[in-house]
Amino acid sequence: MRKNVVSLLVVSVGVLTACIGLFTPANVYFLNYRDMSISGWYDLVAIIGLALYVLGISMTALVLQQMSSQKSEIEPSFLVLGGIIGLLVGSLPLSLNLLTQRSHQLTSPFVILPVSVLLSILGIRTACEFPRRKSNFHPRVLLFRTLIPSLLALLALTVIWVHNSSFPGVTATSVVRQQWAYKAFNEYKGVVDTIKTCQPIIKRVGNVKYAAPTSGKNYVMADSGSSGHSGEFTLEVVGEKGIGVANFSFHLGTAVSHGQLTYQGRTEEIFCRS
Repeated sequence: MRKNVVSLLVVSVGVLTACIGLFTPANVYFLNYRDMSISGWYDLVAIIGLALYVLGISMTALVLQQMSSQKSEIEPSFLVLGGIIGLLVGSLPLSLNLLTQRSHQLTSPFVILPVSVLLSILGIRTACEFPRRKSNFHPRVLLFRTLIPSLLALLALTVIWVHNSSFPGVTATSVVRQQWAYKAFNEYKGVVDTIKTCQPIIKRVGNVKYAAPTSGKNYVMADSGSSGHSGEFTLEVVGEKGIGVANFSFHLGTAVSHGQLTYQGRTEEIFCRS
C-alpha cells in the first residue's frame, strides 16, 4: 500500500511541476519572446514538459527517501528511471505517427497523456520493488548520485532559458527592444507600421515613435501555408504625448488589428486599420 502511495505522490508532483512551468506565467522563461514553427513549438513544449516532469519526480523521490525511516527502501534514481520509461512507452503511438506521417485516433493528446501518466505510475511502482543496495561509498557521493536526474533536468531547462536570453530585457530602452524585435520576429515591421497609423493609439499617446516588446506575452507560432498561424504581442508604445501598453492577439498572419490599450491606468478596446 505504501509503495502505491509513493508512486501516486511522485507522479502527481511531477505532473504538477510540468503544468506550472507550461501553463502559468512561469512559462515566460521558456516559451516567450520566440518566433517558431508549429512543429518546433510543440517539440520545445515536449522537451520542457519532460524536463520539468523529471525535476518534479526526482526531487519528490529524494524528499521521500530522506523522510523515510528506512532510507534504503527508496532509490530515487530508480523511481525517476521507471517514471521516464513509462512516460516514453505511453508516447510511442505519437512517435510512430510522426514517423509514418499517419494520423490515428490513438495519437490524440486526450488518449496519450492519461495512458502515459498511468504507465509512468506503473513504472515508478515497479521501481519501488528495487530498494537501494548497501554501499561503502561516502554519503556525499551517494547524495550526488541521487541528485543526477535533477541536475540533468535543471541543465536542460537552463540551456533552454539561456537560448531564450537574446531578448535584452524589459529594462532595456524601447529603441533597443524594438530593434531586437525587428530581427526576432518576421513581419514585425508591418506591426510597427500599423501601430504608427492606429488612430485610437495616436489619440492617446500622440504620434508613435517606438513600439517595443515589454513584459507580457510576445510570441509567434506559425508554418508557411498553415492555417495554424497565431501569436500575441504586448508592446510598450512610446508616443510624443505619453507611453501606453498595447496587447494584440492575431491569427492567420502576423498582423495586429483588434486589441487593448492601457494608458494612464485605464484599459480600453481598440481597433487599428492595417
